[in-house]
Amino acid sequence: MAAVTKRRPPARAPVLRKSAVRITAHARLFAQHVLPSGPEASTTVVRKNAEELSVAEQATFKSAVTKAIADGTYSRLVRIHADMSHDMHSMPGMPTGTQRFLPWHRLYLIVFERSLRVFEPAFFVPHWRWADASAIPAWLTTFRPNGVTDSNGNPIQIRRAPGTHPQARTLPSSQTIRSTVLNQEDYTAFTLALEGARPFGAHNLVHMWFNGTMSQIPTAPADPMFWMHHAEIDRIWAVWSSTHSGQTPNLQGPDAVLDPWPESYTDVLGTGVRDYHYKYDSMQM
Repeated sequence: MAAVTKRRPPARAPVLRKSAVRITAHARLFAQHVLPSGPEASTTVVRKNAEELSVAEQATFKSAVTKAIADGTYSRLVRIHADMSHDMHSMPGMPTGTQRFLPWHRLYLIVFERSLRVFEPAFFVPHWRWADASAIPAWLTTFRPNGVTDSNGNPIQIRRAPGTHPQARTLPSSQTIRSTVLNQEDYTAFTLALEGARPFGAHNLVHMWFNGTMSQIPTAPADPMFWMHHAEIDRIWAVWSSTHSGQTPNLQGPDAVLDPWPESYTDVLGTGVRDYHYKYDSMQM
């Protein structure tokens, strides 16, 4: 395993962090994140398959998102993902992002879920089982809410053109996930395969399949499908972890802290953090 480089918290050295990342127009695309070859203390939230939500659950999801957008909460959450100084994706020559990808996004999902439960206490993040799918769930095809803004206050229009990206005509198959992701024996190989950084596929492929808002890192979370996609990524990690005890990210020191939050990756090795817990309705591919 390659040695993991040390990184400083963004608050201490914002200029150095952003310079090191070299944020360019290309780095903002998931297609470019490919490495060269070689309030619920006693509650457990159940995250259900997006295709199987009841009409009431669908309404709750839409209501929470709409209210969070009107309140400004949703936009604030989107802007966190636009700040690449958090080093939460694989990039060439930057192995820390590879190790942080899964725990960082797990905590991001928890923060999002808890934030929206303030508006709708029954809210949960569904997981979209994109493997073998050819379209998003029917109840979400026209749900492209307005009102989300970027860090400059500019509106983010949710665009989708699924299946039209030349590198992502189709979504991954369950067989591919089994043969290229779930068959990995160590954490680094697993997370690279799941993220799609080596080879191109899985997480990155799904983002590019949308060929729109979801395909660009700064704006991807504006589309509600982002959270469902990442819930499925998180579910697959949970499935793999259940049979690979002891296989965890290789992070130390400041790199282990999942900024902008104070939690460490060790706090989210299970499905939950501190007083908040969740589980998936299925642990099968």
